[in-house]
Amino acid sequence: MDIVLHAFEGVFTVSLMVLAGYYLGSHHWFSDESLNLISKLITKICLPLYMIVNLTETLTHDTVIQMSSGLPVAVSSMIICFIVGQLVVRFANIPRGRRGVLAAVFFVTNTILIGLPLSTELFGTKCIPFVLVYYMANTVVFWVVAAHIIAVDGSEKVPPLLSLQTLKHIVNPPLTGFAIGFTLVMLELHLPHPLLVSFRYMGNMTTPLAMLFIGAVVSNADWSKIHFDRMILLALFGRFVVCPLGIILMAPLVGIPPLMTQVFTIQAAMPAPSVLPVLAKNYGADYEYAATLTVVTTVLAVVVMPFYMWVVS
Repeated sequence: MDIVLHAFEGVFTVSLMVLAGYYLGSHHWFSDESLNLISKLITKICLPLYMIVNLTETLTHDTVIQMSSGLPVAVSSMIICFIVGQLVVRFANIPRGRRGVLAAVFFVTNTILIGLPLSTELFGTKCIPFVLVYYMANTVVFWVVAAHIIAVDGSEKVPPLLSLQTLKHIVNPPLTGFAIGFTLVMLELHLPHPLLVSFRYMGNMTTPLAMLFIGAVVSNADWSKIHFDRMILLALFGRFVVCPLGIILMAPLVGIPPLMTQVFTIQAAMPAPSVLPVLAKNYGADYEYAATLTVVTTVLAVVVMPFYMWVVS
């Protein structure tokens, strides 16, 4: 019961920051340019530094070896959810342009921009290594598999599964920050104190900026155009039922630590990736449908967190 109450407390804390972003967004504090700036600031500056600091402060050589056992669980659960998504798309007679987007929502999530700050609020900084394990699997699967099926469905500029373009997306600033922090830990090196302190200050902006960003995005959504039809409900089923269930079923088979199971389950219940509408538009798929899924799942993710905290506890 305590862990569920803690989840409500964490969700309430996050919700206050989201509401602040919503209020500011609804009063036109944020333009499209400023939201793009915040997104870039989070993903290219704050998050990489946040990862470097927290990895070097929370991990040791031995804990890295221990947490590597979670990678097969994350990847295998995503593969299972991918298969389920493909079956749903095939048998539900989803129109072309939405098939790839709907199938992608079944197995990839917003692990970093929303998942990391929310998990940190729920579990503390000790969860960061496990979030990063899931993030590695999610990033590779997203750009190798999800991007490909969306491109094939949109039938424009289909990228090869193994290409320089795909590699450039995988090797992004957050993953680079992870790689630097991981290398420092494995070599048992430490950042100079002034560098560590400055990195920590900048990294600590990650959570408040991310929550303000979410609130501002939600405030800009045109809810009159959002209808909870069959294709929206199927996407919600995949995002909040199938994907977390994949972790819950796979974790006992491998025997990963309880905290890793909890963190993975919460990560699997995160909203659709924020880059999904951009990707859909770029490949000629239904980007308005993708944008709707991103907004709706972002709002509902905060609501379902206490439920999954209760489930995994």
